[in-house]
Amino acid sequence: MYSLNTSSDLSPYATTRLLRQPVESTLNTESCLTRLAPMEVRQMLQSRAHSELLKERTGHRLMLVAHRGTGPTSVFGSTFPDRLQPENSLQAIKAAILQGADAIEIDIFKSRDGKVMVTHDDEIWRNAYNADRNGSRLPASETKATYLVGQKTADELRHIPIGPHGETTPMLSEVIALVNDANQTLTRYGKHPIILNIELKDATAVSSMLDLVAEGKGQTDKLTPENIIFCSFKHKALKELKTEAERRGLSGINIAPGIKTADLFGKQNMKEDFSLKDPNATYQNNAMDNLRALVEGNGFQGYDGILWDLRTPIVDLAASGNKAIHASTSDFRQYSDNRDFSLVLLELSKRVETFFKCDNVDDARKVLLESSILLKGVGIQMMHKTLPDGSDSFYLYRPCDEQDNSEILKTGARKAIAYSRLVSA
Repeated sequence: MYSLNTSSDLSPYATTRLLRQPVESTLNTESCLTRLAPMEVRQMLQSRAHSELLKERTGHRLMLVAHRGTGPTSVFGSTFPDRLQPENSLQAIKAAILQGADAIEIDIFKSRDGKVMVTHDDEIWRNAYNADRNGSRLPASETKATYLVGQKTADELRHIPIGPHGETTPMLSEVIALVNDANQTLTRYGKHPIILNIELKDATAVSSMLDLVAEGKGQTDKLTPENIIFCSFKHKALKELKTEAERRGLSGINIAPGIKTADLFGKQNMKEDFSLKDPNATYQNNAMDNLRALVEGNGFQGYDGILWDLRTPIVDLAASGNKAIHASTSDFRQYSDNRDFSLVLLELSKRVETFFKCDNVDDARKVLLESSILLKGVGIQMMHKTLPDGSDSFYLYRPCDEQDNSEILKTGARKAIAYSRLVSA
């Protein structure tokens, strides 16, 4: 389990919003993408200082995890917004680091030549820029059986853009190099290193992935196994991963199996789009027994569930076993328009170590920090809002005594409308 030391000799600066780098700077050499420039180092440290305010208000038990870097973009298909960084790209991962992420979540598959690649989907048409996400328009001579990450070499994947500025699918070794570079600076300033949250999408990648992880064993300047969290819906593969890691002497491996909506509520209570038929549905009778056997029975460290599915029983289960909760979201960026997510996370962090996988660390942190002040503040608070016309608005707020919001865990958070639907509407 993690206990972050967030002491700092920096003042808490307001986080600077990351702007997209010019094309010529983002598409430079590999070393440019896997290292932080001096200006980027300053921005990362300023963002981390801002995060310390949130840590102090949540008992140092709430960590912000950048989901796929800076959030899902493959859901947009051919309508990919130019202003967004492509998910799982080095550019998106660096952007999350500069936003002060406590952890970075990525997905992996193995290429035809055995390289561990960072991508959410094996189907290239789901990742390629300006492609039809259902695969109806494939390049000449390609079929759905050939246009797969597992059918291409790492070099071939380098020639397939996944974003509007020529971004391509990175290798896991490149992501580790970038995280190592950031962590060396964070360590010098007495800050906890960035955690890498690796979602195993390809069961055949276990050995190759552990080869890379093993390079950090006992190394102070490299990503150590203790600072990696593995997750997957492939529970059998996670068991094999743990067994092989232990055989190699890689101690401290952290594993949080993915928990599907069907695991909690039952397939019979789900619609085709994976939403619940009845928003007030409760967990099926054997759900907690099954989860306890999965996590505690295999020595795993936590539960990786969808934020909108989290209810009191799974929180009680995690708390009783001293396990962490990983609360995932996908295609969700409208944080200021949906405060349910912050109520859930603030309640979770009272009881268990909580990792929130969000699409934009900067925006999520601001709303969480403001929500914690509104709910737990003392005295009169000066609050700030940016109005729709871009102007600033300041107002005074006096909170009541600390409010009890535990009811939110009984009913669950109100599920937000997918961001891609809002943008394309």
